[in-house]
Amino acid sequence: MDKTGFSYKIFSMFVGLSGFNAYAFILAVLFGCGMGVPIPEDITLIAAGYLAGKGQITFAGAMIVGFFGVLLGDTVLFFLGKKFGRRVFTLPLARLIFTEERVKRAEERIQNNAKLICFTARFAPGLRSAIFLTAGVLRVPFRTFISQDGFAALISVPVWVWAGWSFHSEIDRAFALADEALIYVLGFVALVAIYLFWKNSIKKKKSIPPNESQL
Repeated sequence: MDKTGFSYKIFSMFVGLSGFNAYAFILAVLFGCGMGVPIPEDITLIAAGYLAGKGQITFAGAMIVGFFGVLLGDTVLFFLGKKFGRRVFTLPLARLIFTEERVKRAEERIQNNAKLICFTARFAPGLRSAIFLTAGVLRVPFRTFISQDGFAALISVPVWVWAGWSFHSEIDRAFALADEALIYVLGFVALVAIYLFWKNSIKKKKSIPPNESQL
């Protein structure tokens, strides 16, 4: 890892933490990531695994706080969108994070397939927060949002935490391994996305009356 780079600076903030302070900081940073703050979520989760490998927190604790942390910011954004509707995009802080272009792209994707987009958004850092906020604005059912986002988190969180935990003594290797694992994860995500898209297409065809489908 480049010790002058942004990722190393973020990672180094976690190194000396342990116990409650470590859990609280991991949770706070992941919450910020979910809210759209430009901090790499994967670096934070690898750091959590690293601390578990060093015995400064438990492995189970790293997994739990990692999973809860990534969902917390997403859920808050979703309910902000649901409560305030399109007005949320006019708030000063929201205007800084959620540009008009990002919101427009998120809205177009959600309208096409809410379930698929709520799942794949976790793997699209640049658009994730805008998608979840917009999902709330568009009144996507909370059950759809949380089930798909939660399913995606069950895939991504263990990969990063495990990498940091397994190679805590060789952290550069942990980042390299995580990057390799991500390729397989994204391949799996692509297969799931294709399946969800196919399933949704079948449902839409079945919902079209026979006389209309023949026109």
